[in-house]
Amino acid sequence: MIFNVSKSALTIAICGSPMIANAVILQDYLVANSSYEEAFLDAQFNAGDGPQNEQIDYDLDFNSQYSKTFSTLPRSWNYTLGASAKARQFGITPTQNVVDENGATVLDADGNPEVEELPDHFDNWTVEAEGTIDTYFINSKHPKTFWFGQGRYAHDDSAPDDDVSATIGLGYGRVYNATPLAKVIRIVEELNVEGILTGPIPDSVALEVAEIIDREDEFKSRFGVDQYRRDYYAAIEAALARSGAVRDGKLGALGALTVDEILDQEPISVRRHGWVVRLGAGFQASERSGQADDDPKLLLQWEYAKPYGYKGQFINLVTYEPVFGDETTQAIRNQMSYTHELSDRVDWVNTWAASFSDSQTDTGADRETISHLLTSSYRYHLNNRLDYTVTLSLRQTDITSTPEDPEEPDPSDDPTVIFNMGFKYRLK
Repeated sequence: MIFNVSKSALTIAICGSPMIANAVILQDYLVANSSYEEAFLDAQFNAGDGPQNEQIDYDLDFNSQYSKTFSTLPRSWNYTLGASAKARQFGITPTQNVVDENGATVLDADGNPEVEELPDHFDNWTVEAEGTIDTYFINSKHPKTFWFGQGRYAHDDSAPDDDVSATIGLGYGRVYNATPLAKVIRIVEELNVEGILTGPIPDSVALEVAEIIDREDEFKSRFGVDQYRRDYYAAIEAALARSGAVRDGKLGALGALTVDEILDQEPISVRRHGWVVRLGAGFQASERSGQADDDPKLLLQWEYAKPYGYKGQFINLVTYEPVFGDETTQAIRNQMSYTHELSDRVDWVNTWAASFSDSQTDTGADRETISHLLTSSYRYHLNNRLDYTVTLSLRQTDITSTPEDPEEPDPSDDPTVIFNMGFKYRLK
């Protein structure tokens, strides 16, 4: 086993509440062999006002998602499967002007535009699947260089066409999963509170225990899903005992229960560190707006992840994708998130999704769309499976057409405010 180990020790002091003062940081965990998966069902109720509606609209959303990340030294791959359904009841019945076959507004006898009512509700569903495989040139002079393949499929019931694309290319860098080390730090913290530790845990031992935790799937495969915990916890206990800081050299019943509670029942959000850049070429078989038809495209992508202390996690993903069809379309997307663990049961999750696209409408007008979505959520873990979330969101979309497109929705700079409450059930 190879670790990036400092000579200092993992020490813990108690000043009213547990404190960790140590030299080991999450970025010290540089083990490529790692896996992480998550599956959940999500139900949310929204109440909010829109930029052109002073009444309250009501939304009911259902989401499901499964994501898997698996990494070895020569290869890293991840994929995501998702589905969602949405129902909305408008606070007021929306209307629109009546137009004739030439697109001109129809006037009534008084010379005012005739209007017609639109449905006062809306429903929609989506499914999507995407995945990426990075294969590293581990025997070269630059072992962090890799070639990659990436694919995506998405169906939106309200869109004219599906989103289907594939890309291959080259990249550099690596993002490591440091969640196992975050779990070790929690275990050491609680064992110290229970009085089971008599001294500091060396960094080398903390990293060794993290690798054992990372090998949970291996223990399940060797000893069976129903029987593996005995050997799994015994390996963790033996590694901690080698530090000489475990009282009587054994965790005992209380220590074993503490380890089990943290690993099996306490949700710990993912911890990642590192960066990756990708440059590739591919094709856009189809696109939601219906404008793409087996068109070539390029991809430039940068991913960056950094833990802040033991409680915070920052992740940013920037993607630039030009598609070269009859008319070139460009899209830039930035997805940023910061999660902070306020306590063992409460997470504060903040996200910012920004996008810019430049395309053409059916009438030949150039259309620029800029959108922002800011969210701030408090997520309370009711138990290891069920979360209760309260979210405040701000959404803004600015659409500009040149020359002005009469069929284009009126652009608005006013943000949409959404208040959200919901439950999230973890399947894995």
